[in-house]
Amino acid sequence: MKARNTEFDQFERIVVSRLFASDFAQPKQNDFDFYRNKSIAQIKCAISNITRVNTQHELITSIAQAHAFIEAAHNLEFINLFEKEEWSVKVTKAYTDAVLEA
Repeated sequence: MKARNTEFDQFERIVVSRLFASDFAQPKQNDFDFYRNKSIAQIKCAISNITRVNTQHELITSIAQAHAFIEAAHNLEFINLFEKEEWSVKVTKAYTDAVLEA
């Protein structure tokens, strides 16, 4: 009787585990894209919060949060300087709209 090759057994286990994995045949997501999308979603949410505030304290907190997310995304190089400026303009517009609505 032949002895089984343990390297082949390990290879079989790896292949079988990959075949039945939940992410089988799915494209691998790049970490940079994942975190960039997360940071942009945070920025958008913070800007939308500016338009839904009821008090001055909430308004200042929402603006600070939006600027903090923008600054963090820029510092981590998820957005460039041009995008940072575009997001800052959107924060300013949301602030103007929120103040004019009140």
